[in-house]
Amino acid sequence: MLFVVAGIPTSLRAASGPGQGQSLQNDEVIRRIDSAVKARIDGIASYTVQELYSIYRNGEASPSAQVTVKTVYTRGAGKEYTPISATGSSVLRSAVIDKVLANEKEMAKAANRESVAVTSANYEMQLLPGHETINGRDCIMMNLKARRKVTYLFNGKGWFDAADFTLVHLEGAPAQSVSIFAGDAAGKRDYGRINGFSMAQHAELHTHNFLLGDTLMKIDYSDYQIQLEPRSPNPAE
Repeated sequence: MLFVVAGIPTSLRAASGPGQGQSLQNDEVIRRIDSAVKARIDGIASYTVQELYSIYRNGEASPSAQVTVKTVYTRGAGKEYTPISATGSSVLRSAVIDKVLANEKEMAKAANRESVAVTSANYEMQLLPGHETINGRDCIMMNLKARRKVTYLFNGKGWFDAADFTLVHLEGAPAQSVSIFAGDAAGKRDYGRINGFSMAQHAELHTHNFLLGDTLMKIDYSDYQIQLEPRSPNPAE
């Protein structure tokens, strides 16, 4: 529901240094971003990660509800979630977090995975001028507009590593209102390199509606274990 990760191993980076993206044409940048997404999808066989979901209400410093889950992703099968702990409001956990997890599970199915990726098949992409440093990484910026009005795509901006075109940061709003919150919503997500891949590290979704007021959901990801797809033998070797 929030944003889907895209990344490639560092060994597959473009043979260039920071700043290269600024001199590239829009179509070439898009092609390289698409290639990065494909390399990640093809390269990861499975992974496990611990995810902490926290809900904050009306600016409160302490979360009203928290759920920790162990997530197992398997290529071709999708995601499975195993609850580890839960605290706080059972109503919020059921009405918000459980529905978010169900939606994420649906998006991760093999039949749906490519339709939610940050690629030119799902987004109109436009290279923006300049570079920005995000989390210590030199990034190019792309304006992203969803090609379909659905909740699992968004309209906003993406920051991509200027050297390898992997995803570093996303900001935007769902292309269609998120029924779970039934109000205005805006989100962001940060990615870091794990075992050479760009993986989600932290996400936030802020909403405002009459029923729940101001609500902030944070997701923190930790303890990744990644299993790569075995490489095919090279006949020349």
